[in-house]
Amino acid sequence: MSEKKAKFTAIDAIIILVILAVIVVGAIKILPSFINGSEKEKVDFTVMVQNKDEDFANAITIGDDVTISLTEKDGGVVKNVESKPAVTMVYNSIDGTYSNEVIEGKYDVYVTIEADTDVSDLAIKAGGTAVKVGAEIPVRGKGYASTGYVIGIDD
Repeated sequence: MSEKKAKFTAIDAIIILVILAVIVVGAIKILPSFINGSEKEKVDFTVMVQNKDEDFANAITIGDDVTISLTEKDGGVVKNVESKPAVTMVYNSIDGTYSNEVIEGKYDVYVTIEADTDVSDLAIKAGGTAVKVGAEIPVRGKGYASTGYVIGIDD
């Protein structure tokens, strides 16, 4: 039995060149956004903190310095505070319907924070904290601490 030796042909060379060209074009398109694609700018974003007492809502004041990370490195300044009565959805088993009911003594607090961020095509980051709509972030200031969800970003 004779063994056939694989030969390198012109078609093999063309396939290798096409694959290398795709890799180079992909690298040229993607790498610049990682290297120098971020800008420093101030960004306002709103965090909703749910089901808090009135004392919590009153403790946050405009101009407070707040920490928006667990490591206490990333922070911002409170630009606006708004509180609304907390609402929950309740199922009525008799009618088979849902309705919104106000929770007595509880408030949803909307805190607008201005922070110095790195803005790129991929993310908005305040230090090491990613600021994304829907992301849960801590909001801690003098006399209060809680977590909430980012519900809006104004850049």
